[in-house]
Amino acid sequence: MGVKLDPFIHEQNPRICEPGEVIFRAYDMGAEMYVVLEGEVELSIDSQVLETLGPGEPFGEMALIDQAPRVATAVAKTPAKLAVLPEKRFLFLVQTTPTFALQIMKVMADRLRTMNARVST
Repeated sequence: MGVKLDPFIHEQNPRICEPGEVIFRAYDMGAEMYVVLEGEVELSIDSQVLETLGPGEPFGEMALIDQAPRVATAVAKTPAKLAVLPEKRFLFLVQTTPTFALQIMKVMADRLRTMNARVST
């Protein structure tokens, strides 16, 4: 994916995940989003891996935007360190940092284009 959220690299309280650890499951309600600081995270739907994310890549933002259950399951593929952005912080960043909001929109657009390409083939 093209968007990297490097400003989160110095997070004070990252979430540390072991390989195979479930970060969230499809249909869970979401109260936070994440940015991969180290390692890799797989996003999957119905056990089919859609994307593997690496450092700087965000995920879980959609649940904060539409207040609906999560669509995918996120699992640490390797040992991983994640920045955790609670909904309140996410909304503050969207309101005060237009480039952050644009980056999140680009992430969602990229994922939608990828899914559309898969459906078309």
